[in-house]
Amino acid sequence: RQASSRERRFEFAGFRMDSPLGIAAGFDKNATMALGLWKMGFGFVEVGTVTPRPQKGNPRPRLFRLEDSEALINRMGFNNAGADAMLERLRHLRAMERLEFPLGINFGKNRDTPLECAADDYVHLMRTFYPWGDYFVVNLSSPNTPGLTGLQEGEHLVPLLRRVREARDESEKRAPGPLRPLFLKVSPDLTDEALRFAVDAALAEGFQGIIAGNTTRRRDLPGIASTDQRLLAQEGGLSGAPLREEAFRNIGKLRSWMGPKPWLISAGGLGGGDDARRRLEAGAHLLQVYTSFVYRGPFYPRQIAQAFRL
Repeated sequence: RQASSRERRFEFAGFRMDSPLGIAAGFDKNATMALGLWKMGFGFVEVGTVTPRPQKGNPRPRLFRLEDSEALINRMGFNNAGADAMLERLRHLRAMERLEFPLGINFGKNRDTPLECAADDYVHLMRTFYPWGDYFVVNLSSPNTPGLTGLQEGEHLVPLLRRVREARDESEKRAPGPLRPLFLKVSPDLTDEALRFAVDAALAEGFQGIIAGNTTRRRDLPGIASTDQRLLAQEGGLSGAPLREEAFRNIGKLRSWMGPKPWLISAGGLGGGDDARRRLEAGAHLLQVYTSFVYRGPFYPRQIAQAFRL
């Protein structure tokens, strides 16, 4: 039946939500804005990417606006205040408010952590944050940390995913309640073979879903305006409208591999309400946005929510 505007018709991580749209990681890196973002109309909020130790990220300038293309190029490099600072903020937030929305935490490794030790960073973050998040994301897909995306394809992937899932399961015993879901965030730059390997590995190791995807290193996507071409030489990940159609096509591909049950969150170039609806119809459960929120402004989350009340 058609849900009324008063109903919360989307469910995720133990919450009922008015909207399937969440803010992607990277916007609220240090968990300073989560409550405000929810009040702006997002159905759920993902904070981070957080790393075990504080890091400054890459030198500035590191963010570039391709305004005529409604796109961004960033090489931020997981700049954040570190796990201890975020933990303090989340403790304060949870003490002050009974949150009415799912709060996700996106995990990354420190730049100076050797790739062979990357799992240690993710395990540390899981053990630290399990009581404070409603879902958790293993981010191996940022192009701005040297070698990170290679972990999606190499020999380290399955052991890393297994160790994180085991840390989640151990943490659950100390904080009883519904099992909090784990997601792997995958890159749009993977070949089909590599993408399927990563997805199959995550699901086989007990992850509940996939976030597809992240920024891209590619510069040959349609929809990049001629006036923005001069910026394409900048290093970093490209996000925004040029990724829209590829992100949509990936939904059907991933759903055919995953089957109907595992969670699929679609990110990449989200447009307006029509685009949001077609992504859910194609098989995504939920949506995330970053760049369109930057360009379309503070009313954008409620505009997307309104599209599901018609």
